Amino acid sequence: MTDQEHPETASAYRLAELLGDLPHPDDFGPEAYELVERTRDLVAAVSANDADPATRAEIAAALADITERLRAAARDPHIVVAKDHDGTIYNLTQAGSGLLNPHAPRLKFDPVPLPDPDAEPRSVEMRATVTLTEAHSGPPHRAHGGVVATILDEALGTAATRAGATGLTAGINIRYKTGVPLHTPLEVTCRYSHTEGRKHIATGEIRAGDTICATAEAIFITEPRS
Repeated sequence: MTDQEHPETASAYRLAELLGDLPHPDDFGPEAYELVERTRDLVAAVSANDADPATRAEIAAALADITERLRAAARDPHIVVAKDHDGTIYNLTQAGSGLLNPHAPRLKFDPVPLPDPDAEPRSVEMRATVTLTEAHSGPPHRAHGGVVATILDEALGTAATRAGATGLTAGINIRYKTGVPLHTPLEVTCRYSHTEGRKHIATGEIRAGDTICATAEAIFITEPRS
């Protein structure tokens, strides 16, 4: 897709509507997703190693070569939007949970049926799981607050979308109850609450076992149609 073929829009969902036919996530092949997983593992290992200087220099040189090989095949624009068989739209390159973005946490949502596009937004509660690594650390053995905010923003936005209330984040209020641990399975619960005009409200929380680590309320604004 060239810059001329890329419609001007802020929302990936709106972009998908404008583009029409989209690839299926499987069309990119397992190798693309395996590359992302190995890159995530690499980032975690780089941020938590005590290798000697010679080893670090050798690995850095190897990574520089690999990076140049990937840049030689860079796409423009970088965004990749795909559609599943059930109609679900995926922004595969976004930083919240994009399957082709190694910066995105490994956030896995339980399936929820798509909303009726002709109906009013419906009540939806969704669950997702994620385990964070050294790459996401802030305080010792705990996740960085910005990473926690990213997860909640992504989860609450997904709940609103599945309710039929797609929008862009206008604001999010987060309460950090306790540190979010690393290397611990986390459960994210998120729900669409209600709509006020173009504003869609969603709430959610992150738990580690029975402990609520953080809660959030977010406002999403429907993108105007030209």
